[in-house]
Amino acid sequence: TRSTPRASRGYGVGEAHGTGRESVCVLASPCPSSIPLWWQGESLGQGSFTQIYRGIKRDQEEDESYETEVVLKVMDSSHHNCSESFLEAASIMSQLSHKHLVLLHGVSLGTDSIMVQEYVRYGPLDLYLKKNQGEGKVTTSWKLQVAKQLAYALNYLEDKRITHGNVSAKKVLITREGDPASSSPPFIKLNDPGVSVAILAKEMLVERIPWVAPECLSDPKKLALPADKWSFGATLWEIFSGGNMPVSLLEPQKKLDFYQNSLQLPAPKWTELATLIAQCMEYEPWRRPSFRALIRDLNSLITSDYELLSDLSPTSVTLRDSFWGYEPLALCQNPTHFEERHLKYISLLGKGNFGSVELCRYDPWGDSTGELVAVKKLQQDSAKELQDFEREIQILHSLQHDFIVQYRGVCYSRGRRGLRLVMEYLPNGCLRDYLQKNQLRLEHRTLLLYAWQICKGMEYLGVQRCVHRDLASRNILVESESHVKIGDFGLAKLLPQDKEYYVVQEPGQSPIFWYAPESLADNIFSRASDIWSFGVLLYELFTYSNKSKSPSEEFLRMMGTEKMTQIICHLLELLKDNRRLPAPANCPVEVYTLMLSCWAFTPGARPTFRELAPKIEALRDGRSKAHG
Repeated sequence: TRSTPRASRGYGVGEAHGTGRESVCVLASPCPSSIPLWWQGESLGQGSFTQIYRGIKRDQEEDESYETEVVLKVMDSSHHNCSESFLEAASIMSQLSHKHLVLLHGVSLGTDSIMVQEYVRYGPLDLYLKKNQGEGKVTTSWKLQVAKQLAYALNYLEDKRITHGNVSAKKVLITREGDPASSSPPFIKLNDPGVSVAILAKEMLVERIPWVAPECLSDPKKLALPADKWSFGATLWEIFSGGNMPVSLLEPQKKLDFYQNSLQLPAPKWTELATLIAQCMEYEPWRRPSFRALIRDLNSLITSDYELLSDLSPTSVTLRDSFWGYEPLALCQNPTHFEERHLKYISLLGKGNFGSVELCRYDPWGDSTGELVAVKKLQQDSAKELQDFEREIQILHSLQHDFIVQYRGVCYSRGRRGLRLVMEYLPNGCLRDYLQKNQLRLEHRTLLLYAWQICKGMEYLGVQRCVHRDLASRNILVESESHVKIGDFGLAKLLPQDKEYYVVQEPGQSPIFWYAPESLADNIFSRASDIWSFGVLLYELFTYSNKSKSPSEEFLRMMGTEKMTQIICHLLELLKDNRRLPAPANCPVEVYTLMLSCWAFTPGARPTFRELAPKIEALRDGRSKAHG
């Protein structure tokens, strides 16, 4: 069954948490019967609109039951405007039967729309080519067999007057690897096209250059049979370049220039193959040959003398130096750009009002060897929220420190409309939960170690002119029992060069019980207001984040039940009257004295992080000697 997500904090999404999905759903198959499905919970990655899982379909016939491995494509409920197109693709696939097309078992309609397909063992062709290049498995003959089988599938669709609209090597799945030694050929199947090109945003179409036909870019409603010929030509080029497609790595404007200037992919050395690709990738749609003619040409290539082609390798057809004045391949293969399709969902780490954080495996080889990462995404992609999110990413990207959560990169989806932040995954979750679970074995010197590490991380932030604005135990991540890191830069601000404070124009939802008086009164934030929050974090450390002793509970108790409205005003009154959080039980006097120094009403009277760090270290050394 599919695993139930674990809730965690620290990457910064708010308080609400997700729940698991039912492990069994019912499949409405093309024939009038209901078939139970079991979700295994193994994510196979994701598309622009779908999460993809492995599952089991169970059929009962008299006394015998049969199990079939299947793939479940779950349409993300946030893309309900695309579900009609998604189901239309399923409907078309259910009416087709060809050995080189992926079999559709049916659809399941409920909260989510789920397409259920056969499971194809060896996965996408582009990844297979990259993994097996130079291992003797992928010969010229092998590639031609694959190309021919793809042409057969597209010829079948052409005969039925059906346009696929999304042909590329990642849409071709390998059912059988084949064996050159025994002359056993490979066997491929073309996957469903997904959401129609006709309803995709322009940015998404640009993302699909050079596979999407140029006429579809100018008018997606022009999607017709010739478009598949163009895509087939690009896919053929991709197959013979070992699954690489440098053009797809260009920046969006450079991709548009490729079409606007009627450019062509570099011609392979093999002249006949180059001619065939050029015919498919004619800018005039009517000039492109039929798939019947392409199959004939491919057959003539297959009967060629292979010995003459032994020098043909992917390097023969990759980008040449200074192709269009750009550097080859290194161009945009940025290790901090994560491909959406390779992010395999494992569980939900946290969900709130603004976004969610998921635990994923980034698995470009598709063999579960990829690294675990935490992926943060927005609930809504409004212009304002996207702008704030981009600022958060920019800040985290610029920071490198042992005690700050590590930026891994970004993942764009839906033509850069969708943006995700990819961070290192710290399996012990947030400090607040960790303190609650491990109170009995965490001694004061360990708490002081955490305090010192957070202090050093904050000192570094100050040097970078960064104000965190949300320093609290829920936003500290635990790498190990002896190492914590500052996380969640959702509220962080960079100070202007000419000022030592920042005035927030739109406060929004704020962690008021961690805020300094000047932040509550005038929305002023500075390094000194972060010091105040650090004092509250120290208090959380020495109460082990006990919910009944939390800053909010303590301050609300001080206010009394009759003052539950206008809380900010009452909180400010308390602070002006010099009321502060009480000393936690068993907290060393010296530590509480440090807290009180952080809570000086006047910002200038508070210590700096640079001053605090040695004091905390001295206290910790004192504790260590006392235990020595």
